[in-house]
Amino acid sequence: MDRKDLILLESAIDAIEEAASAVAQEIERDRLGETSLARLATVEAELNRSRLALEEIVREESGG
Repeated sequence: MDRKDLILLESAIDAIEEAASAVAQEIERDRLGETSLARLATVEAELNRSRLALEEIVREESGG
């Protein structure tokens, strides 16, 4: 994997972090129903798992 690919993965990580943060903020506002909040919590968890997976790939590919 070349440097360009790693930069793209790092950009994806940043985008996922922003999305997870936006979801977390919406959950904290607590303006939605219980079912919707539960779904958002699931989405936030999935985003965080995806971010961790991408971070692992970047670490492995960058030799560290």
